[in-house]
Amino acid sequence: MLRVFVVVLILLVVLVIGGTIVLGTSSHSGEQFSPDGFQRRRFSYFEAFGVRLTATDYFNNTGNLELDLVKNKWITSTGKKPKDKDWVTVSMITQGSFYESDAAILIDYLDMSNSTGAIDLDRWGQANPGYAAIMWPEIQKAAEGNMYILIPDILHHMLDLSRQKNNPLPQTWLEQEDDPNATPPEDLKPKEKAAGEAQQKKIGQQSLDPFLVELYMTAGKAAQDADQTERARFCYQQVLRLSPETSEAQQQLDELPAAVPEEADEEETTDEEESSEDTTSK
Repeated sequence: MLRVFVVVLILLVVLVIGGTIVLGTSSHSGEQFSPDGFQRRRFSYFEAFGVRLTATDYFNNTGNLELDLVKNKWITSTGKKPKDKDWVTVSMITQGSFYESDAAILIDYLDMSNSTGAIDLDRWGQANPGYAAIMWPEIQKAAEGNMYILIPDILHHMLDLSRQKNNPLPQTWLEQEDDPNATPPEDLKPKEKAAGEAQQKKIGQQSLDPFLVELYMTAGKAAQDADQTERARFCYQQVLRLSPETSEAQQQLDELPAAVPEEADEEETTDEEESSEDTTSK
């Protein structure tokens, strides 16, 4: 009887240790991003030996900055939950391996806008609403075309522009980085602020458009040389959007293989997503 007890005990220990190892190496987790409204979500599930052990749990991870961008109409949002194919995996940890996509470039900038961040884009946007209204739609457009690698160039071009002496709106409040609770100055009358914002939009458009034409043209040629046809097509299309008379972009676009028609959208799954209670915890 004692021998049976020992054998059973050993088997139980082996099962517990084995189960712990399997669960420890079968955990999959990460973050996803959608250009539509800059929605973000975290996910996790367990899978072992190619067999899914649990359903995927999703947690809303959209931050205050992203919500403010939609509220200010600096980026667009359909207000709908993106389809599975519209989510981009930003990062993922699986069986000890770490994966990170180009979308992490944008996420890093969004995450900087907190009390410990290097660049507070939320605060910058409040001080430069006109420049923000020009910059963020172009950042969203780049994300929609999977050209996240261009976002630092776009963002820093506008940040540098806001530091110029001809900025129509005062930047003294923005320079008070040591006081995260500081509020924008109220020394400007509504008409003065509106005029400054309109002037920012004019200056920003005049500066950013030619910069983007050159940026997309260069990126399109690089993508074409790397046989990244869809990226090249997107870049040349943006050049023509910004500067329709650019014959070189049209010529390069005509040389690309015909675009593959998109498949019809499949019916959305009926699985309910699990959301965290605090959707703006960051």
